[in-house]
Amino acid sequence: MIVYDFHVHLGKSRDGGSLTAAELGHQMRKSAIRRAVVFAVDELDIGLTFEPQNRKIIQLAERNPAIIPFCRLNPRNRSAALIELRRCYRSGFKGLKLHPRSEKIAYNSIDFLLEEVSGYGWPVIMHSSHEKNCMPALWEKTFKRFNKISFILAHGGKDSYQEAIDVARRRKNVFLETSTLSFNRTQVILRQLGPRRIVFASDAPYSHMLIERKKYELLCGKRDLQYIFEKNARRILNLAAAPYA
Repeated sequence: MIVYDFHVHLGKSRDGGSLTAAELGHQMRKSAIRRAVVFAVDELDIGLTFEPQNRKIIQLAERNPAIIPFCRLNPRNRSAALIELRRCYRSGFKGLKLHPRSEKIAYNSIDFLLEEVSGYGWPVIMHSSHEKNCMPALWEKTFKRFNKISFILAHGGKDSYQEAIDVARRRKNVFLETSTLSFNRTQVILRQLGPRRIVFASDAPYSHMLIERKKYELLCGKRDLQYIFEKNARRILNLAAAPYA
């Protein structure tokens, strides 16, 4: 079983969290993580829309085939965001990360980006929580309109975890990951949603890959772990053909 981590930040955040490429490699080896979806953290100087950070991510991915590069965008400058999105697509990125809280993204403001992403076949990982702009139900109409995109709700909605479960039940293109979520809430999501709609993620450096991995190893048998650790990620990333059931 090849374990995929679907949520890793690289760089130094304005809130003090940081992870270097060397630290990432060490944590992956220690935690037996074979591949990681990596994108920028919320750094102080992101330019107009994370272009300097995105360039570092793709350079790392070119050196290290274990890295699956996702671009991060600030869509408030529409023109700059579209230019950077298209540059990232040409550069070989594999998906998009959006953070509605950090970048103050309103639920009805990014159709112009998602229309473009629909043509790329990219998945979109999105911060979800009980905070402003981040509640899963706010985005459900967007998930329905762009039903060719696989959306991964990071942190399982945090305090809005039941809302995240309900949205994922209704929208088959929505998956959850439970990084930084408690053991109990992770267990509730697993019981109600099932292993085929969950992807493993750590949110490193805000949690540790080994800690997040252990939650599922305590909760699941081998068959369920295969979906959470590998099969669902491969499906979302188009590494194996598997249409939505």
